[in-house]
Amino acid sequence: MDFGLNKCATAVFKHGKVPQSHNISLSNQTVIGNVEIDEAIKYLGIEEGDGIDNNQLKDALVKKYYRWAQKILKTELKLKNKITVSTP
Repeated sequence: MDFGLNKCATAVFKHGKVPQSHNISLSNQTVIGNVEIDEAIKYLGIEEGDGIDNNQLKDALVKKYYRWAQKILKTELKLKNKITVSTP
């Protein structure tokens, strides 16, 4: 099995600040780097980082949810199935 280690990074926060940290070296000569202070990462499809504007992120998530709901409502499913699809 192969893991996408080139997509991995570390982020350490202490009391809301980013302390000076070092890269992590693995046994197979692979190094996992640190996330830069101004860099954003995606976790479960949502951008996270120190410089993310939460209002902008909220607006993007609301738009994404409405698009998803509209796609479900435009299908030819029966109402019962539309409700079942839309619940997590």
